Amino acid sequence: MKAQSSLEYLFMLAGMFVLVLATLFAYNNGILPHTIETGEQVNVLQLQNDAQYIIVQLKANDQWDTIKSKTVALTTSDGRTTCRVQDTPYTGTYPEKINYDSGKTLEKIYDECMGGSAGACQVIICALGAD
Repeated sequence: MKAQSSLEYLFMLAGMFVLVLATLFAYNNGILPHTIETGEQVNVLQLQNDAQYIIVQLKANDQWDTIKSKTVALTTSDGRTTCRVQDTPYTGTYPEKINYDSGKTLEKIYDECMGGSAGACQVIICALGAD
């Protein structure tokens, strides 16, 4: 009976050792970091989709050409970002700090968003809102 429980204990330890080695192997071969990177890319794609939807709506209502040359001012307070589009009623608040430079035109911000800048997409969503 003692031999059987010792053998079971040995197999349990060997199994844990194999799991640790498999995790290290996966991490060192870039599988886990690649998975994390893919998750971040999905987040940017969702932000791009939301921003593009907003711009398409503005274009459909013939408003984009009027506001695309306007600059956006960003202010952060209490971990939230307020976005104001110059000389327009467009303003909004984003629930977190947006890491992006203030003072760029909406057209430039949109181009950077489509180029993969998550911060630019967040500014579009903050300033123009997602309906």
